Amino acid sequence: MGQVRRRPLVAFLVAEGASLAGNKMTMLALPWLVLDTSGSLTRVGLVAFAQTGCYVLVKIAGAPWIDRLGRKRCAVAGGLASAVVLAAAPVLSHSAGLPFAALLVIVAALGAVQSITDAAKRLMVPDLVAASGAPLERVTSLYAGVERLSFLLGTPAAGLLITFLGAVNVLLLDAVAALLAALLIAVAVPAAPRPESTDGYLESLRVGLRYVRTDRLLLSISALLLFANLIDQATMAVYVPAWIKQVFDNPSLLGTIAGAYGLGAVLGSMAFAWLGPRLPRYATFAVSLLLAGSPLLFGMALTTSLPLLLGICVWAGAMSASINPIISSAMFERVPPDLHARVFGFTGSLAWAGIPLGGLLGGLVLDTLGRTPGLLLSASLYLGVTLLPLVFRRTWRELDRDELPAAVEPAAA
Repeated sequence: MGQVRRRPLVAFLVAEGASLAGNKMTMLALPWLVLDTSGSLTRVGLVAFAQTGCYVLVKIAGAPWIDRLGRKRCAVAGGLASAVVLAAAPVLSHSAGLPFAALLVIVAALGAVQSITDAAKRLMVPDLVAASGAPLERVTSLYAGVERLSFLLGTPAAGLLITFLGAVNVLLLDAVAALLAALLIAVAVPAAPRPESTDGYLESLRVGLRYVRTDRLLLSISALLLFANLIDQATMAVYVPAWIKQVFDNPSLLGTIAGAYGLGAVLGSMAFAWLGPRLPRYATFAVSLLLAGSPLLFGMALTTSLPLLLGICVWAGAMSASINPIISSAMFERVPPDLHARVFGFTGSLAWAGIPLGGLLGGLVLDTLGRTPGLLLSASLYLGVTLLPLVFRRTWRELDRDELPAAVEPAAA
């Protein structure tokens, strides 16, 4: 009976793994495509800005539509749309050509459809947890572990595939992965009942905003993630490709850094899935964030040794494994289920607001300051951000299970 109850959860995690592995390949293929055709780090940043900017805008505007249309329907339709958009780049490249302006339009459309898809899939998690009977923290850790595993498998594969197939053709593989994920969710994951709401579109947005404004911890999480995600985006979209290009000029090494990070994160996720329900959330979160955030940037600034940097990546990945599961568990517990889409739409958009600027600013920083000074500046800023939960302990201690506000009913999961 337990296996039957958990089949939809397993199918969902497999679909998410396939989709994320494709996303990680595209994450590396896009900057290499731009570097290979133009050599401009600023253009690399513009591509990242176009994709993530649309992602953030749609994250806010699309939340009420997910409630109205249904989470499964949005996840499946968004996956199919992603496949079509991804396939457009190689089709244009091999026919009429792919000018930079057309690439910007494609990545902007990709960001928009992926925003709806990702939000809908995340909102399916509490229902799948409730149906499976598994502990919430264990499932959120497995969900995060799938993302980490996609780093481990998708990014090294991307480096090799870019070398042998070309960067633009790797996007076609991501299209296939998105298609397979959408079909698996459509067939194997049941649809949950839609939240009942009589609010209009604008009122739905206002309800979500009012809730976020009254919750100090949600605002603090969003603000911290805004700055952390900005620097993370600069790291993966600009700093890592630029470091590999300038030190080795070998695209097959692109996936090694992300793959090593993914290995550490998978190992850390496995450990946290087992230990997580018994660990204090605040202390685990604060220490993990401090030890995971800045070491990679300091490493790239101070060494050109690939083995040393890979060791730092494994360490940082392992330390990061508990961060997202702790945040997700706390948020699912604090926010009523019927407000998940609207509240998470706002918190997610705030957390992602720095990402569009991350790639753009990362390119400008390296172009202006050079590799080592630019990386040292970014690493120092990141270190300051990761100290915030230790400085403002009163707010961040609300992550702990016994700090749930009395006025907030935990989610059903």
